[in-house]
Amino acid sequence: MTDKNDVEENAEQTLITLEQLSQTLEVMTHVVDRLKQHMTRQMSLNAELFQDEEKLRQAEAEERAEASKKLKEKSFVVEITQQELDEGSDTKTVH
Repeated sequence: MTDKNDVEENAEQTLITLEQLSQTLEVMTHVVDRLKQHMTRQMSLNAELFQDEEKLRQAEAEERAEASKKLKEKSFVVEITQQELDEGSDTKTVH
């Protein structure tokens, strides 16, 4: 009879262990799914942030180009000949 009881106890213990493993697998599957969702969300946010930074860089580059263009448009050259320097003439040609 002892052998039969041992077999039944072993079978029962095996079933309990299998049930615990099943529950553990369910929990771990849930954890992995949550991690996947989190990573997907993070990747999406990073992509949006990168796009925003790229747009900002483009806008800043356009502003610098526009400022440079305006600066060039407003620039002028004063031409002074050597003769004018020698004579001390106050008239200058603006280009």
